[in-house]
Amino acid sequence: MHASVRNDIGPKAPESFAEDVRRAGERRQFGLLGLLGVEARSYGWMADGLRLVAESLDGLSDAKRFGWDHAILFTGHMIDAPDRKHPRFPASCEGRAREAMAKTLRELKRVHTVRTVGIAGGASGGDLLFHEECASLGIETLLRLTLPQEKFIETSVAPAGEAWVKRFHALVERLGKSNVEVLGDSLELPAWMGERMDYDVWQRTNLWLMQEAIARAPARSLLALWDGEAGDGPGGTQHLVEAALRYGTVVAPIIRTQDLID
Repeated sequence: MHASVRNDIGPKAPESFAEDVRRAGERRQFGLLGLLGVEARSYGWMADGLRLVAESLDGLSDAKRFGWDHAILFTGHMIDAPDRKHPRFPASCEGRAREAMAKTLRELKRVHTVRTVGIAGGASGGDLLFHEECASLGIETLLRLTLPQEKFIETSVAPAGEAWVKRFHALVERLGKSNVEVLGDSLELPAWMGERMDYDVWQRTNLWLMQEAIARAPARSLLALWDGEAGDGPGGTQHLVEAALRYGTVVAPIIRTQDLID
């Protein structure tokens, strides 16, 4: 979609972008507003886009933006598919991954003796383990999904088996609607982005998670369950680790999945 020219501050942001900003503001989605501000910087209508985001945030000045003092953002691998040729996070490693994750979370809790929130997606494997271990340690969590629940289950939970689907549903029920947010309705990027060869919905999800952490707490840590390799496609664990470093987030010692494999 092409931007039209406006005389006062240059090119006008597409109406569909303005609608996304409006909707995020109405829903008090601080992290999504932050993401839209980051994305607007890639376009000639950046000034108008940033104005819209700033006005929306100003309209939320009565809301308490930092609900916590410390945020733990999680990134990590899904459970391997049974036919995966090169093991990355096989199901047999779940117990050891859980123990390693709990150890890191206890250490972060010891260092940050303040109100802490965990933020993660809901995929099989690392994401769900993170939410479960946070709950066992009394750490609140927020669930952030790339897609609506049923679509997300199909792409990121069900391939690991029915037991993981049940754990996903249990998490959603425990957290309640107020702690669950969805990025979009499909794997397609918003129309206002036009053709972007260097960006996809999974990279967008990672930046959204990063902005969620920035919006929720002034101090942030990243916990990563990672094999240390580039992902199977864009927007993997490596991408979020690199983004965390760019955005001033402390990366906890990485849990290497290769160290967990027999």
